[in-house]
Amino acid sequence: MIEVKNLGKRFKNFWALQDISFKLEKGEILGIVGKNGCGKSTLLNLIAGILKPSSGEIISNSSLISYIPEKPILIPEISLKDNIKYFANLRKISQKRILEEIDYFGLKPHLRKKPKELSKGLQQRLSMVIALLPDPEIILMDEPTSGLDIESKKLIIERIEKLKKSNKIVLYVTHEDEEIEKICSKVLILEGGKTLFLGTVKEFWEKYERFVYVVLQGASSPVLVKIDKLKELDNLIHVRSIGIREFLTGGVKIETGGGKSFIKTN
Repeated sequence: MIEVKNLGKRFKNFWALQDISFKLEKGEILGIVGKNGCGKSTLLNLIAGILKPSSGEIISNSSLISYIPEKPILIPEISLKDNIKYFANLRKISQKRILEEIDYFGLKPHLRKKPKELSKGLQQRLSMVIALLPDPEIILMDEPTSGLDIESKKLIIERIEKLKKSNKIVLYVTHEDEEIEKICSKVLILEGGKTLFLGTVKEFWEKYERFVYVVLQGASSPVLVKIDKLKELDNLIHVRSIGIREFLTGGVKIETGGGKSFIKTN
């Protein structure tokens, strides 16, 4: 279990995070999304213990947390094999565990290479191996599939699904709607360091899926409409649901107030 209560982080006169609260139990994956600078990485750094909170607290009964940053932190001067060996020795990891992760991520043919000789996808696989070797109870991931090849992305997503089934807790920063839909139990949307939305993935779509973009015959650009208005359109060519990413860009923003939902567009 991990619980974040009224968490905040201040850098001089700027609050990077304010009043963030949530609770996760075993087997839950929290998808964390938001525009650049909204506080996603700051939140992970606080939970990892890299930063100290300015307010609030983090409560956890888990003894081991692993952090997988977007850009892998590896020792560039030594081989992939020696990177794994170095980090495994710190935790006294068995050879059996090491081979399990190496085999799963398909790294055996690359063991003699140095990190700079690996593609971004292989570097991230190596980072996953190192982070998962000690069998952590909580795993923090900062956009681990960003810019990766299809094979590496598939391996990482499938590994996260296995972590979920083995009752691990994962905090997962991403901008990919498909990843949130496929692997996440809950979603936290941050905006300006504050919580814009917190709930299950189902609750998110119940709140926001009511709006879609439609292409009408003869129109030069898509139109944003409420989903229950579709039946009134007889010149409809194409319908596209609004994804999380479009809320984050600021081009579309759906707010609620006074019991009604309304749309703002830039």
